[in-house]
Amino acid sequence: MTDNIQNLTSEDDIHYCEKHPDRDTELRCNRCGRYMCVSCAVRTPVGYTCKECVRGHEDRFYTSTEMDYIVVAAVSVIGGAIGGFAVALLGGFWYFTIIASSAIGGMIAQLALTLTRRRRGRASSYICAGGVLAGGILSALLFTGFNDISTLLYLGLATSAAYASFRVWI
Repeated sequence: MTDNIQNLTSEDDIHYCEKHPDRDTELRCNRCGRYMCVSCAVRTPVGYTCKECVRGHEDRFYTSTEMDYIVVAAVSVIGGAIGGFAVALLGGFWYFTIIASSAIGGMIAQLALTLTRRRRGRASSYICAGGVLAGGILSALLFTGFNDISTLLYLGLATSAAYASFRVWI
């Protein structure tokens, strides 16, 4: 009979989130088993997982080095400037700019991925998009200025395409 009482007390214990000790919870990570509150939980297809386990799972996809970041930045700035110059040559053909800008941004990202042997880091997509944007702005300052709608279309579409091409969608 004392065993039943001990089992009841161990089941009725209050558990607290490991990150927020003031929050009681019964929610446990399906990978490591630690207690977590609702704000610490990440919903996955197989249940709730803590943020640390999710980050550990994502780390398998991010294998880049510091040199890879430099390569991505250089390729993106140079490619963004060349793409901006090409769009500036076409000038008033804004409908061509809409079609070409996404392709140019995607090609810049694919070239950067090829040169880094498809290694990505957590900041690679931001560096690639920022490089394309910086190169496009540099090109606009040197050649056309910002008085043409095609320059603004290029900056927005090429930057977003470069970001989307480099991003890991888990």
